[in-house]
Amino acid sequence: MNGFFSGFPPARDWFYGVRTFAASMIALYIALLMQMPRPYWAMATVYIVSSPFVGPTSSKALYRAVGTFLGAAAAVLFVPMFVQSPYVLVVVIALWTGTLLFLSMHLRTANNYALMLAGYTLPLIALPVVNNPLAVWDVAEARTEEIFLGIAVAAVVGAMFWPRRLAPVFNDSVSKWFADASIYSARFLDRNVQPEEVSALRSSMVATFNTLELMIGQLPHEGARPQTVRNTKELRGRMIHLLPVIDALDDALYALERRTPELVDKFAPLLAAATEWLEHQEADIERWQALKDQLEALQPSPEVLDDRKQLLFSNAIYRLGEWVDLWQDCRSLQHAIECESQDSWRAVYRHWRLGRLTPFLDRGLMLYSAASTVVAIIVASVLWILLGWTDGGAAVILAAVACSFFASMDDPAPQIYRFFFWTAMSVVFASLYLFLVLPNLHDFPMLVLAFAVPFICIGTLTVKPQFYLGMLLTLVNTSSFISIQGAYDADFLSFANSNLAGPIGLLFAFVWTLIARPFGAELAAKRLTRFSWRDIVSLTEPATLAEHRRLGIQVLDRLMQHLPRLAMTGQDTGIALREVRVALNLLDLLAYTPRVVGAPQALLQQVVTEVGEYFKDCLKAGERLPAPSPLLMTLDRTRRALDTECEEGTRLNLLHALSGLRLALLPGVEFVGSGELEEPLPHGIDGAPL
Repeated sequence: MNGFFSGFPPARDWFYGVRTFAASMIALYIALLMQMPRPYWAMATVYIVSSPFVGPTSSKALYRAVGTFLGAAAAVLFVPMFVQSPYVLVVVIALWTGTLLFLSMHLRTANNYALMLAGYTLPLIALPVVNNPLAVWDVAEARTEEIFLGIAVAAVVGAMFWPRRLAPVFNDSVSKWFADASIYSARFLDRNVQPEEVSALRSSMVATFNTLELMIGQLPHEGARPQTVRNTKELRGRMIHLLPVIDALDDALYALERRTPELVDKFAPLLAAATEWLEHQEADIERWQALKDQLEALQPSPEVLDDRKQLLFSNAIYRLGEWVDLWQDCRSLQHAIECESQDSWRAVYRHWRLGRLTPFLDRGLMLYSAASTVVAIIVASVLWILLGWTDGGAAVILAAVACSFFASMDDPAPQIYRFFFWTAMSVVFASLYLFLVLPNLHDFPMLVLAFAVPFICIGTLTVKPQFYLGMLLTLVNTSSFISIQGAYDADFLSFANSNLAGPIGLLFAFVWTLIARPFGAELAAKRLTRFSWRDIVSLTEPATLAEHRRLGIQVLDRLMQHLPRLAMTGQDTGIALREVRVALNLLDLLAYTPRVVGAPQALLQQVVTEVGEYFKDCLKAGERLPAPSPLLMTLDRTRRALDTECEEGTRLNLLHALSGLRLALLPGVEFVGSGELEEPLPHGIDGAPL
């Protein structure tokens, strides 16, 4: 409730509250006029489907319709088949809900709603009719019709009266990401890195990025042009690269400052030019080209890269060039999206690892979440059967709904408790309306007036993210608990018996979740770390270039899931970035290794093998181990074996990949010493030599 009275909602939020209330009353009136058995379902559906924006409203309407139809069809199929065996029916319902829940967690766009809804629609329809299975068709038909009515009314009213597009909100979020990313980049370019500020900026960038990812899936539903949608996806693909690219640049600059201080002054004009270029928000291709020319002019020739100091200098220029190209692409895409340009966009940051999104999915936790939901439904149903509670099916229904809603969260218990609290409040509100207000109403206009003030005020608050869940539950549950029908018929004992079951079911779901899922974000973060190590180990196995490309995208996608969890648990987010860089540099080594022959190729393969063995040891130990000295010596030996006889571009990419790999494995350490191979010195906590 923090911030509940902190400010007065703006006029557009009030308009949304009035518009949604009007749509709900229209849906209720039509349902009453058509003599539908449960008109309140149409009323509640309007609030569930409605959104201030056209895109989310359209997508929720479409996928709710699909999910409702699938769930109703399943009820018609399964209830007559298994009603004679209650325990078998319970297991079938639980497995249906859990299976579709598991499938829905594989989707990160709006269409996951259809599968999740189809999952818990079956118990919504099936459980109330177990004592009268012949009514399953009528109930399924009624729910489908009434929900379709609510969907249609919500979509039409939302499209007719002041429809708001999501695109401006998307552009504002993109601008926020750029504001944070500009400051973040500037701190590293100025060499003024404050750990607390950088960590906060990194968290803000990741949070904004994850919000943008959800919005991208909604844009096609509000009629965004195909090229604009493609541009948003391209922007996502480049945003995800920025953090590891800047981290690699920081390490390269740190190594340059520590190992070759005499070359720092030579590099300083490049940083100053890059900082000045960063301040310009437009994507001027000529400015970019001028900066690239300046970088190329200082890039050492391939012949001198045998010198360790020159390689350090070259690596710093290479990493700075990667960031410049990446930032230019991001800015040009931002401009194209804001202008809704339909011209084909051309990239300047072209890397072989760029490809279509390959989402990372922790199927183990997903399966566990779905399985815990299945078991929760079975246990709740068995308790209902054993107790012989006539209206106890409502408890099972809301337990299934709550477990499904929050299954993808690391720690769903607090949200389920909020679900319980606002549902219990809805019972109170519904009882006040049912026994104090409705007996004094005689026609529909009076009913509208009775609902208007509280429903409009609460509906207005649903616009705010911090109030959305509680206020929506209040509206939907209050509408359902009142159970408005064609004629007033209320009995207190019947009301209490049927509507107290819901909060009891939610309380059961809360306690069950505390028992079944006590681990929270700590376990998720630990698992993501181990997945990172396993991916690095898997690189020692033969694979195609396309498979490596998918792995590279998956590694970056997992990073966006890993960083927030590390921040929540108070862990160092920089370590996750280093492990991502290890994987990316290994992928670059593997991509270019086939282009060399003889001893260099064998040594490159040895590097990959030894890195894999190192992370295999980390997996066995269950903790990060110091990088072994033989691995660092192999890296140095491999660097020297890449002579000038290799193709120029191949040699340059391999040298930079080796340098980046070493820096990622052991920060602050680079190629030092004489031309002879020597064992690395011991290192302090910060990775620098003692």
